[in-house]
Amino acid sequence: MRDQADRPDVLPVAGQALRTNIDLDLQRFVSNYLGDTLVAGVVALDPTTGAVLALHSSPSFDPNRFIGGVPTSYYKMLHDDPRQPLYNKAMQGRYPPASTFKLATAAIALQEGIATFDTHMERTCNGGYQFGSRYWKCWDKKGHGNLNLTQAIAKSCDTYFYQLGLRITLSRLLAGGVSLKMNERSGIDLPNEVAPRWPDAPAYLDRVFGKGKWSNGETLNLSIGQGYNTQTVLNMARFYTALATDGRSARPEVVARSPERTQIMNLTPQQLAGLRAAMGDVVSGRGTAGSAAIEGVQLAGKTGTAQNETAKDHAWFVGFAPQEAPKIVVAVVLWQGEHGYAAARIASKVISHYLKRPAIEPVNVEGD
Repeated sequence: MRDQADRPDVLPVAGQALRTNIDLDLQRFVSNYLGDTLVAGVVALDPTTGAVLALHSSPSFDPNRFIGGVPTSYYKMLHDDPRQPLYNKAMQGRYPPASTFKLATAAIALQEGIATFDTHMERTCNGGYQFGSRYWKCWDKKGHGNLNLTQAIAKSCDTYFYQLGLRITLSRLLAGGVSLKMNERSGIDLPNEVAPRWPDAPAYLDRVFGKGKWSNGETLNLSIGQGYNTQTVLNMARFYTALATDGRSARPEVVARSPERTQIMNLTPQQLAGLRAAMGDVVSGRGTAGSAAIEGVQLAGKTGTAQNETAKDHAWFVGFAPQEAPKIVVAVVLWQGEHGYAAARIASKVISHYLKRPAIEPVNVEGD
C-alpha cells in the first residue's frame, strides 16, 4: 500500500562455508586424462572415510551453457550424441560388474565357511564347465587347470566361480549380495544416483521371468557378475572400500562431514588380508592386469569384461593401493573397452598420480 513505509534494508549474511572432499588436483588430472575421447566413468574414494576424491564422467559438457537457458542447438547436439554426455556414467550408468564381482562371491563363500583360500573345485578348468545341457565357457579357451581360490581370483577363472556359486546355492548368494548392499544406492550426497540391480530373493526372479521359468543357470551367471546383476561404478567403489579396510564400507561423500561406515561382511583380518593378497596377484605377472602395475607400490584390484549383447564388451577395474594400507580406491568403467586391463591402466594412472608414483609402461596382457 502507498502509505506503507519502504522496507528497511536487509544486510547480506554470509552462508556457512562449504568444504568438499574433492582433491582438485586429482579431479583435474582425471578430467584431462580422459578428455572427451573416451566414454568412461571414474570414481576415486578414500577407503577409510568415503571422501570422494574424484568423480568424473566422459565425455563431459559445459554447464555454463545452461545458465539463463541452454541454446537449443547446443542441447540438441548433446542429446543426439551417441556417447550420451548428459548421462553420468559414474552415478547413473548400470553395467554388469563382470569379474569385479567375483570378490563378492569369494567373500560370501569365505563368510559362510563354504571355501578357504586353498579350496579346489571338483572339475578342473579346461576352458569351460558343462552344466545341464549347456557348456558354460571360461574366458580362457585353453583353460586354467586345477586352481585354488587365490589362484582363481588372480586368473579370473570363470569355471572355478561357476562351481563356487553352485556350492554357495542361489538363495545364499542372493542373501549375501543383499548384505553387501548390491541392491542399494551408495548414499552419496548428490542427487539423481541410480540404484543398482540385484535380486533380493528367488521370488524376485519369479517376478522377472515368471514362476518356475528360470533355471539354476542364473546362479552361474550371478557368480561371475553377469545375469540379472547391474551395478554402478560408484557402488562398486563403495563395496571395495570394505575389502580395502576391515569389512566396513564407507558411504561416499562429496561434502566433508563425519564419516559413515557400515559393516557389510564379517571376515577375519586373515581372510581380508587373503583377499587383498589375491587382488595383488591380479596386478602382477600372475594375474590379468599385470600391465597396470605401479612402480614401487603394490596395487590390488580386479579386472572385469562385461558382456554387451549389442556391441563391444565394457571394461571394468576396481582396485586400491597400497595393498597393505590403502589410501585410495578407484573404480573405472570404460564403455566398450573390450578388456578389463584397459580400464585397469586408467585406474593405475589415477592412483599413481594420487600417490605421486610413476606407472610402469603398459604391455598388452590377455585376460578378463
